[in-house]
Amino acid sequence: MPLNQTRLSVPATNDCATLERPEKPPKPSSNVPFRLDPEFVKRAALTDRIHAKLSVPAGRAALVGLGGVGKTQLAIDYASQLRQQFPQTWVLWIHASNAARFEQSLGDVAHQLKIYVGKDPRADFLLLLQNWLRDEDNGRWLIVLDNVDDASFLLQPP
Repeated sequence: MPLNQTRLSVPATNDCATLERPEKPPKPSSNVPFRLDPEFVKRAALTDRIHAKLSVPAGRAALVGLGGVGKTQLAIDYASQLRQQFPQTWVLWIHASNAARFEQSLGDVAHQLKIYVGKDPRADFLLLLQNWLRDEDNGRWLIVLDNVDDASFLLQPP
C-alpha cells in the first residue's frame, strides 16, 4: 500500500444515520396542537406584557393561574400573533404535564425539527433540542411548556 493511502475499517452501525442533519433544514413552523377558542376574549394588556418579557434577549414569561382561566388560550393567541408578525419564528409546543409526556413531546419536536430521524429509545432529545436552540443559524423561536402543574421533574438531573 502506498504511503499516502490508509485503509480504515469502520464497523457497520445505524447509530450514525440517526443523528445526521437533513440536507435541507425545514422551514420555521408551529406545532401548536390546539386552535384558539372562537369565544376567547383577547387580553391585549396581558399579551403586551408577555411580548415585553419575551422581546429581550433570553426573555422568559410564566403564565400562572388556576385551571380553566385561559392560560393555554392566551399562549395560543400570543404564539399566533408572533407567527403573523414574524413568520420565520419557530413555535415549539411541548406538553409537560409529567415526565413521560415531556419526553414524548421532546421527541416529537426533535422529529419536527429533523434533528433526530431514528427510533432509538435511548436518544437524549433534551440534549439534541438544547444544541439546536443554541445554534443561532436556526433563527428565532418560542417554546411553550404547557400544563406544567408540577415542575419538579424538570429540575431533576437526567
